[in-house]
Amino acid sequence: MRPTPDSIRVLHVDDDPDLADVAATFLEREDDRFDIEAATSASEGLDRLAVGDFDCVISDYEMPGRNGIEFLRAVRSEYPDLPFILYTGKGSEAVASDAISAGVTDYLQKESGTSQYAVLANRIGNAVEQYRAKHEVEASQKRLSLFFEQSPLGVIEWDDEFDVARVNDAAEDILGYPEAELVGRSWEAIVPESDREQVGDVVEDLLEAEGGFHSVNENVRKGGERIVCEWHNRVVTDDSGETIAIFSQFRDITGRKERERELERYEAYLQESTDIITVLDESGTIKYESPSVTRILGYDSGELIGRNGFDFIHPDDVNELLATFDDLLSEPEATVTAEYRFRTADGEWRWLEVRGTNQLDHDAINGVVTNNRDITDRKERERELRRYERIVNTMQEAACIYDEDGRFVVVNGYLADFYGTDPAELLGEESSLIPMIREEWEGDPYRELLDGKREEISGEVAGEFPGRGYEVLSYRLTPLVIDGSTEGAVSVAREITERKERERRLEALNETTRELMAADTREEIAETGVRAARDVLGLAASAIHLHEEGTGLVPVAQTDASEELVGEAPMFTGGDSIAWSVYESGEALALDDVTEHPDVYNPDTPVRSELYLPIGEYGIMIVASGTPEAFDQQDVVLGEILTGHIATALEQVERTEQLRARKADLTRQNERLEEFASVVSHDLRNPLQLAKGRLDLAREDADSEHLESIDYALDRMDRIVEDVLWLAREGRDIGSTEPVALGDAVASAWAVVADGVADAELRYADDVDECHIEADRDRLGQLLENLLRNAVEHAGEGVTVTVGELEGGFYVADDGPGIPEEERETVFDAGHSQSGEGTGFGLNIVRQVAAAHGWDVRITESSAGGARLEFTGVSFVE
Repeated sequence: MRPTPDSIRVLHVDDDPDLADVAATFLEREDDRFDIEAATSASEGLDRLAVGDFDCVISDYEMPGRNGIEFLRAVRSEYPDLPFILYTGKGSEAVASDAISAGVTDYLQKESGTSQYAVLANRIGNAVEQYRAKHEVEASQKRLSLFFEQSPLGVIEWDDEFDVARVNDAAEDILGYPEAELVGRSWEAIVPESDREQVGDVVEDLLEAEGGFHSVNENVRKGGERIVCEWHNRVVTDDSGETIAIFSQFRDITGRKERERELERYEAYLQESTDIITVLDESGTIKYESPSVTRILGYDSGELIGRNGFDFIHPDDVNELLATFDDLLSEPEATVTAEYRFRTADGEWRWLEVRGTNQLDHDAINGVVTNNRDITDRKERERELRRYERIVNTMQEAACIYDEDGRFVVVNGYLADFYGTDPAELLGEESSLIPMIREEWEGDPYRELLDGKREEISGEVAGEFPGRGYEVLSYRLTPLVIDGSTEGAVSVAREITERKERERRLEALNETTRELMAADTREEIAETGVRAARDVLGLAASAIHLHEEGTGLVPVAQTDASEELVGEAPMFTGGDSIAWSVYESGEALALDDVTEHPDVYNPDTPVRSELYLPIGEYGIMIVASGTPEAFDQQDVVLGEILTGHIATALEQVERTEQLRARKADLTRQNERLEEFASVVSHDLRNPLQLAKGRLDLAREDADSEHLESIDYALDRMDRIVEDVLWLAREGRDIGSTEPVALGDAVASAWAVVADGVADAELRYADDVDECHIEADRDRLGQLLENLLRNAVEHAGEGVTVTVGELEGGFYVADDGPGIPEEERETVFDAGHSQSGEGTGFGLNIVRQVAAAHGWDVRITESSAGGARLEFTGVSFVE
């Protein structure tokens, strides 16, 4: 039978039926909606799930057969969304990490006492409510699908990042995309750059769930075609106001908008024409002027009619223009063009390009018709271009100006020298640099620079340049902006081929260093070293000889090129050989041409140059060539650095075996400690948990003076378990340190350990409560709790504990019976307890935490005759 909507059926799987029974009792008391059913194994739990309707699963970790994680994976394979809470005494980061990876809903560690069941009940309730809410949302989304599929308009559903979640058939038709090509893509995929700011505002409003929104904007169909769409957007929410979905309905209104734009363009042509139309008589007197004379030159309508147009021409241009006008008058229907400056109404000069036609014989016109176009901006651009040309020609680096198509407009002498030609020969030619840049970058960076999408283009390219060969260039291109318009780009470049080669060699040296540090054997180090001789020194023929006592310099590795040159590398013994003398002296030696060294030159071998590099006390590297190489100082320096790293790696290998042996011992020790901790955690905690639960139930049934003693004994056992677990698992490690207020840390620890201790008093001396020390906050708290608990347990009720500052640290003292001098070292041993009340691990933990911080701790006698523990080596923070 299906449970009522308010009831919550819980399956509790635990191999301890008594503990599961106690948990069920307390959980059902916490929430009367709970109906808890128990199973004692993962297999039984799976059988129950197969035949029953459950809202949540609670499971222990350590169980026979499958453990809690394996049970969780089995549940997830059949019930992927069912809430699952891992409730276990096996508390560790590894278990928590595995649980999260397997898809656990919540993770809770078993604790002492019954208060934990209130926490567990709350976790169950929250998980079930979220589970049920999710299924309700899914039902709502199904109802929305009918609206989505049946709409005659295009419909798009968006996710919470405003990426396409799905589209209907009408939307596919409008946008030209099949649904599969749109899903997962941002709204920007169908909106051109020009409209993204406007649409972005709409998207922001919708993501903030501010309701519907109507908009009109351009969109981009598949293939790049632009259309105009009208959009109606809506955020759909549930009864609680939570967003369920975001929908957009839209339609194509491109035809209507195009008709509107055509009308606007026609009206703009009439009102905004840049040309001035005039009619002149034979003397140059103006008979007609078009309306644009007012907008362009500033004169009132009709103000120039009847006046001679040549009276408004710049003095430097008037004579040339008069001569052109005379030529025009000499032949009917003749046409001429010219450029001149015309005075505006406010006295400034504007450049006009005139195209005049002789229409004196035309009955209706009877005059000279001129079409005057304002070219002031163009003339300014030309002037600016000449200014840039002067700048480029004065630069001390290869520089040029490109037009919009990437052709040379201006070339200075340095750039022409790079190509081995004259500047004039390059003008109008296509750049060889820009295609290389386009290959290196995504998209078209040069076009983006001209379009204002980039402030500059800079970087490095390598390749073949005409008349130059292979080169590496560093370049920087900036827009050529004249009067607000981008006319091209200014380029400055520098040849950096040699510098890049040096950088390559250094990077090869760095990479070799990393490989050497990772090498495990002498042979591996030697193989890496000879490969580096090729990459770092640029020479393939190399060999490494390592020194072996009683044998000499034994060849360990050589390149194939070395073997081809000299065959098998020889062994060198003590004597007068160059190799041995370099090994003993530790000084590198370069022989650029062995034919100049009679004591070295051997005509029977093809070797003509050699570089000897000592590897410290370990041996020698020899780099050879079949030609008279010129080993420069850089070759020697890089070689010495390389062989120095080889020596370091060899030294590291000598220590590796010792470290491996030590590591193996530590691993075995840690494995034993983990086994011990697991036994303590599971096999002791579960019975303690069961005993605490049964004790609470017994108190409800009867009142006995023995129950309090049992409760005390169980608490003490629990503390012993906690201390033993800390010593076994935490060891000497601490986390990250930070400035910690010592007074606050002491007060927090005191509040924990002095609760219920009659007349116990905490005092501060020397303003220690205002000090800050560098410490791991959690570990410091653990140290103080154990230390203060030790003082309370030894001194009992009425104890006074004083915390004060001393040079390089602090102390904690009490007025109890103190610790005899002969026991002051043994009290730090694990399991040692003076009073019989404590766990015997408190002061051992104190010493462990102090050592982990790098502090020293010692016990002395306090001024009141009690115990005083002093901590030194502490870092104080201002």
